[in-house]
Amino acid sequence: MKWLVRLFFTFLMVGLFSALGYWYVEHSLSPTSVKRVVEVEVKSGDSIVDVGRELERQELIKNDFLFVAYAFLQGRTKDLKAGVYEVPPDSGTPELLNIFTDGSQNVMRLTVPEGFTAEKIAAKLDKKGLDGEGFLKAVNRKENYPDSFVKDIPTDPKRRYQLEGYLYPTTYNLPKGADSKHLVQKMLQQFERNMEREGIQSKLKEKNLTMEEWVTIASIIEREGRVEEEFPRIAGVIYNRLKVNKKLQVDATVQYALGEQKARLLYKDLKVKSPYNTYQIKGLPPGPISNPGPKALRAALEPEEHSYSYYVTRKDGSGLHYFSRTEKEHLQNIERSKKEATQGEQPQ
Repeated sequence: MKWLVRLFFTFLMVGLFSALGYWYVEHSLSPTSVKRVVEVEVKSGDSIVDVGRELERQELIKNDFLFVAYAFLQGRTKDLKAGVYEVPPDSGTPELLNIFTDGSQNVMRLTVPEGFTAEKIAAKLDKKGLDGEGFLKAVNRKENYPDSFVKDIPTDPKRRYQLEGYLYPTTYNLPKGADSKHLVQKMLQQFERNMEREGIQSKLKEKNLTMEEWVTIASIIEREGRVEEEFPRIAGVIYNRLKVNKKLQVDATVQYALGEQKARLLYKDLKVKSPYNTYQIKGLPPGPISNPGPKALRAALEPEEHSYSYYVTRKDGSGLHYFSRTEKEHLQNIERSKKEATQGEQPQ
């Protein structure tokens, strides 16, 4: 008889613990009490563990271990898609996993490549059937955005777009129907988040650089460089020329002045009248000529120290440049590059 009582209590305890365990798991996977839209960034290379920690930090989940375990059991730990997401309130673990993996959230997904201009972003929006023209209008209304750094962007009538350079390139996942102002706001917030993460303000003070100078130089580096390893060296050339008050003579600024990307600039193009034409003006143009990514921004802050004042693109398909200290060396490198182009046209 005693063994029946023991068996009964054993089953009772097992059932009780099972029920408590089930309740705990269900409770942990259910939505938290957060009742607002929360922005979450999944960076390239982040693991499901990184995402779980960030979600718990923002109080979007109750237990990061159970979030990771759930993702593992669902076989979706490798399905993460980098980008910036808006997480709606009342999102439980299954909904969150869907948002960050297969994009089942009702979102507009927009990838902005590094070095895109505001006009290129607008063209991409047009292709998605969205309001590209409205986006450009929003980019020219910096007074609409209360972000703390926006007030430091100069209001210069010579600028083509007031917020050019600060539309941070990444992948954005926004609710469908979000207007242009909302998209620009998210881009500015992402730029500011990057500044805070890297401690940019203190570094700018150390180097006696304004934010505008930094971003403008980075935007030139982004458009001139093809191989990211060369970014710091290109930055060094720009700073060396600015130091001695030499015209920058950067082709990318002429392309921006023309408003089109030409495969080859002609001599007459270098004469175009524009505050962005650095063949005609001294110093920096009135604003950025693209929206630079993190590597170009870092290069503009940490240029390579050298004595080069010139560079020319190699025509060997490598995307690299020849760097030189004197104009004579530069002219020799130009001829060298032209020979490479001619050789490349010959039949193999």
